Amino acid sequence: MSRPVDINTLLNRKKQLSNGGSTIATNKVTKNTASNGDEKPKFLSKEERYRLIQDMESNNKRSSIDPDLELVNEIISSTATRNVSVQRTDVDEEKAYDNPFNTGQKTCFTKTVIHTKKSTKDRRFQFDWDADEDTLQDYTPIVQRKFMLPNNSNKNKKELDYMGKHWKEKSLSEMTPRDWRILREDFNITIKSGDSSSIKSPLRNWDELKLLPPILDDILINKLNFKDPTPIQRITIPNILLQNDRDFIGVASTGSGKTLAFILPILIKLLETGDKPINLKKIDGPMSLILVPTRELAQQIQSEADKIISFLRPSYNFNTCSIVGGYSLEEISRNLNEKACDLLIATPGKLIECLENHILTIQKISFLVLDEADKMIDLGFEDQLKSILNQIKIENVLTNYKILMFTATMSTPIEKIARGYLNQPINAIINADGSKSSIPQIRQIIEYCPSEEQRYQKIVSLLKSHPNELVIIFINYKSTADWLANKFQNERTSYSSSRSAFKCTVLHGSKSQEQREHSLQLLRSHRVQILIATNVAARGLDIPNVTTVFNFQMSKTFEDYVHRIGRTGRAGNTGLAITYLGDEEDQDIANELYSYQREHNPLNNNIFQDVLKKKYGVGKPQFEAILQ
Repeated sequence: MSRPVDINTLLNRKKQLSNGGSTIATNKVTKNTASNGDEKPKFLSKEERYRLIQDMESNNKRSSIDPDLELVNEIISSTATRNVSVQRTDVDEEKAYDNPFNTGQKTCFTKTVIHTKKSTKDRRFQFDWDADEDTLQDYTPIVQRKFMLPNNSNKNKKELDYMGKHWKEKSLSEMTPRDWRILREDFNITIKSGDSSSIKSPLRNWDELKLLPPILDDILINKLNFKDPTPIQRITIPNILLQNDRDFIGVASTGSGKTLAFILPILIKLLETGDKPINLKKIDGPMSLILVPTRELAQQIQSEADKIISFLRPSYNFNTCSIVGGYSLEEISRNLNEKACDLLIATPGKLIECLENHILTIQKISFLVLDEADKMIDLGFEDQLKSILNQIKIENVLTNYKILMFTATMSTPIEKIARGYLNQPINAIINADGSKSSIPQIRQIIEYCPSEEQRYQKIVSLLKSHPNELVIIFINYKSTADWLANKFQNERTSYSSSRSAFKCTVLHGSKSQEQREHSLQLLRSHRVQILIATNVAARGLDIPNVTTVFNFQMSKTFEDYVHRIGRTGRAGNTGLAITYLGDEEDQDIANELYSYQREHNPLNNNIFQDVLKKKYGVGKPQFEAILQ
């Protein structure tokens, strides 16, 4: 900031410009000169200031237009502003205060009467800095400014700015832990494992992780028209290929694509090792062994494997063989010698017979697959299965091999086999079928309740009768979340008997990541009973033992409703989802809601109130159905 203009310089300039005209009378001010010759600034005394201002006013009367006087006014006003002058009609004594930015230094505040008008723009402080010094250059707020503009009518764009991009639109490097949780939820993938830190994330597409050679990518996408992996393939392939010492258990139903899930890692391993000579194949035996309960399943798997291998020829001469009932040992032996088997599919009984007759060896196994293990147990192959596992364990002491088990249900015998023979298995559950065992056990109740105060009282009444249960209350607006939180806080202080209950925490998009994690941890540790949340908590959350979900406000899209109620009824537990509808709900969503609760009624006790059926014209009220 520049040094204030000395008044003597101003007066000398005035005398030079006057040219014989009237001058401004002033008292001479003593100059204090520094050692370097520069003049030190000095404040005018009160008498000097008032005399100068009086002369200015008198001259202003004589000459309405005086450029020199305007110059004086401008400099005086600038000097007064630098000295933090205050415009008042009365005169106060000079005061001084300790400047907190200068140790031991006094700063004078003078109060003068100035009748000049200066624009606000002239008083603005001019910052002198470089653009590189701006600390907000890389700042990205959680809630983007464009979302807050009222003129933006694009609802999808608003939601995108609020929730962030979907995981499908992100690159691999942009994926967050929450994105991976949402991906697993979208494909109904549940992981159960003691050490979850080493579990690999699911595949988003075939070629992103470069796990599959280009030749297999081309076969899958262009030749077989498998555009995207199925859920069991997404989680199985990376955890087989990228895990060095952990086995794998996949719980998935028939038709989920599990055959390709274990065939592809086997073929990738074959492509890595290359096509061995036929004589060496006969000595070492098959690289992979797949055990199945029935001959039909063995033939089906062989057909699927041969379909892919046919596209690899003539570059690679891989062969598959099957050992099943209905064929003599001579036929099986001749088939193994002719083909030099790389991938063997067998039923337990026939494989034991061949091993006992030394028709083949299994001393160089890389993959052992137990497909439909639950059915093998049901058909009485448990002892035979254990015998094969023991023999492979003995013959492959020096070989690193993986055991991959696929089953539709985890029965007690299968769990015993897994504990006894599998090494730290990763347990992946895929609920992709329509069986009753995979459908979440959630009771849905849809009530008519137009007032938010009535909804709040209903929730309080239910919580008082179940004080120790964890609940999530979903809302659409942050203001509603704050209103509910205050209501529950007042409820706690009003009733001493309920001080231990009604502890709540709030989660929405304006919260930082640390605040979100803290709120979730409070609920997981049961330090609070209630989580009030927007759709931020509808996806990608893993909170065990949530007994009830309240839709205090119905979601704007039906897809969000499905994700919301999916927070309860997890891990085989039953859950309750209560939704309150008012007078002005979306008609299409009401229709979808009615159809969904009719189709997904595993406990046969869903409720959609008659008054809502009549109001939104869905279904038939119960009394009308009885009359007809």
